[in-house]
Order: sequence, then C-alpha cells, then structure tokens
Amino acid sequence: MLPAVRAIPPSLRNAEESELDIIDCNGVRLLFLPNQSYLCNIKIMTNAGSASENPDEHGMAHILEHMFFKGSSKYPQGTSISRAANDIGGKLNAYTTYDHTAYYITVLKESFHKGFDILADMYLHPLFSADEFAKELKPILSEFREREDDPDHYLGERAMESFFGPAYHPVIGSMESIQSATVEGMHAFKKRYYGGSNAFIVVTGNLDRSQLINTVQSYFAQRVTVEAPFHPEVSFQSGSLALQKPGIQEAYYHLFFPALSPDDPERYKQDLMNYLLGGNESALLFESIREEKGMSCYGVYSWLMRNDPFSCLGISCGIAPNELDELHREVMVQIDRIRQSKLQTGQLERAKASLRTSIAARCETSGGLSSLVAVPAMRGHAMNPVQEALQALEEISLDDVLDQAQKTFDAPMFQAVMTPEQSSNS
Repeated sequence: MLPAVRAIPPSLRNAEESELDIIDCNGVRLLFLPNQSYLCNIKIMTNAGSASENPDEHGMAHILEHMFFKGSSKYPQGTSISRAANDIGGKLNAYTTYDHTAYYITVLKESFHKGFDILADMYLHPLFSADEFAKELKPILSEFREREDDPDHYLGERAMESFFGPAYHPVIGSMESIQSATVEGMHAFKKRYYGGSNAFIVVTGNLDRSQLINTVQSYFAQRVTVEAPFHPEVSFQSGSLALQKPGIQEAYYHLFFPALSPDDPERYKQDLMNYLLGGNESALLFESIREEKGMSCYGVYSWLMRNDPFSCLGISCGIAPNELDELHREVMVQIDRIRQSKLQTGQLERAKASLRTSIAARCETSGGLSSLVAVPAMRGHAMNPVQEALQALEEISLDDVLDQAQKTFDAPMFQAVMTPEQSSNS
C-alpha cells in the first residue's frame, strides 16, 4: 500500500490495493472503478485512432465514431440509439484522438443494464448502412469546414503538420479524404482494429462486481483477433510559420516543443513544470503577460498533449497583432526564467495545491474519475493513475522542475503565428 498522500479523493481513499482491478472477459479487458455515486459511467475504448490510418483512409477513425451512432442490431434506425439513451436519461457521446477512440454513456445506476446494452450493441453490432453513411458524411464535412474556419484551430493544425512532419495528419482527415471515404474502407478499418485485445471497457459506479463481470462476458462472449495498432515515427522539425487570414482582427500565436510520451516515468515532473509555466492564472505566463505587462490578450496558457506518437508542449495566445513580437519576447523570458530555476518554493507548493484540488474534483464524479484512469489503464498501467500522480506530485522538487525545463526547452522549437490579412489599400 502507498504511503499516506494528501488529498486522496474519497472515491479511492478506501481502496486496499493501489493496483487497478482489470478483469479479462474473453480477451477484452474490463476495468471496474467502484464508488458511491448515484451515476455510473460506461466507456468502451479502442486502442487505435487516427495515427493508425493508412494514407488512403485519413479520417476513417473519426468517420467510424459518427457511424456507430447511426443504427445497430437492436436499435436499427438512424435515431434509435440516441432516443434509447434519452429514454433512460443517459448522456451518450464519443471522441476520436490520435491513438484511441472512446464511446461512453452516463446513466443512473439503476439504468446500468440498459445503458450497457445500448453501448455494447452499437459497438458490437453496428449496421453501417450505405444510406446512413452517405448522409453522415455531410455533417462530418460541416465539422471539417467549421474547424478550418476557426483561425486558432487552423493555425494549430498547420503548425503540427510542419512540427511533427509527414507522419502527422489531422484526426478529421482532409476534405478530399472525407469525400472519397467508402463503406468498404470503413468496414476494413473496423475489422482490423476494433474489438479483441484492442477493446477496453471501463465501468465506474456503485455496482456489484460479479454481476458486472457476468454482464460484460455475456455481451463480449466471442474472442476476436485484431491487429495491434501501428504508430508512425515522428521527427520533430524546428522552424516557424506565418499565415494571414482575411476577416479576423485578433492575431494568434502557438509555440511547440516535443513532450515526453504517455508512458515516460518522468512525465509527472514535466506536468508540474508545465503547470508552473502556464497552467493557470498564477502561472508565470499569465501573471507576466496578462497582469504585469498588461498586454491585450484574454489569456495565455501552456498545455501538454500526450498521445502515441504525437506528444508536445504548446503555448497558445490570442493577442493584438501589433503586440505579437513583444508577446514572443516575454514568452521566451519566462521560459528562460524557469530554465534558470528562478522559482520559489511557494510557487511550487501553490501549483501542487491547485493540482491536488483539480484531481480530487474530477474524482468526485463517475465520469471524471473514468476520464483520469481509463486512458493510462488502457495503455497498460497497472497502478492506479490517480494515486500514482498524487504520490509523484509530493516528491517533485524545484530541481526536478529545473531538469525538465532544461530538457524540454533545449529541444526543437516551432513557432506559428496568424495575423489579419492586410488590404491592398493599407
């Protein structure tokens, strides 16, 4: 058992073991996270995302995300699944990222069996109707256009294409890849990766463990053989990108550095270093640029994205175009400040206190607890990620922060900016 750590969330405080309760259900892994909530969260994940797509199927993982909602064996109509979830007050959703996908529903605990039936049937027995496929490509294209129209998103995607190199493509794909997608290609991608050892089920709630296992085994009774996902190699490219866009008034700024992988044992140190730099309103970037300098930005933050293989630390800001140069200089000043260990113990403890509260707050709900634990567990972490993170947090020193700052910011840097397009008369 772990030594006492401050702010262990109530949902985990009584756990006898620090290892996760992962059960093999006919080749599919099940993780049960018991708590005392009135709500339970059910999540079915697949250990493959857009990074595992071949060049001729970019965006297919995201298309699948949409199509799983468009009818299944028990719920055959395009609206049947959503209506069934709404009938029991369920909150049903999904997401796709670079290295995994997730489908999840939150229901009252007495509606667990119906909620699991809806989610399992759409995952195991989708109809993938050709008519529904043709219809659903239209809202996907609308989603693509909305993302491309958003200046900050557009700049971020173009920057990542340059920073990560040819291995990278946006999760949603391109206009051309979406328009050329086929039902046959969708079936092939699903058959290649979905189910079997790539499937991971997470259930959080006040449920009976043995009944839960029986339920999962009854649905996932057949063993399925799938391919392990592949991840392309990334070669980080330093450099810069400057774009202009008509019709905007704000300028947009991104700065990228390579980040540690999701499994790196030093990742918690980098997490805390990033939080000190730009994680909240007490971080170096916000206090300096927004409060001390009084620059015309609403917020400036740093953030970490950890996926296989696309992991990076980013700094993002929207600001008046004439202040871009001053912004970049001040960002580099604050990076240099953390690289030279010009921090005080009080700043370190303030960041730790804030992170403890954030972790505890997320653990108070079934969905929040699942969001903290599910992805690390799917990736093979046997120890409870919440307890692991809290213990690691207590042990991090200013020297650890210094070490991570020097390693992170000595790596290749990529800067991207977008400014309003100047008219020919200006």
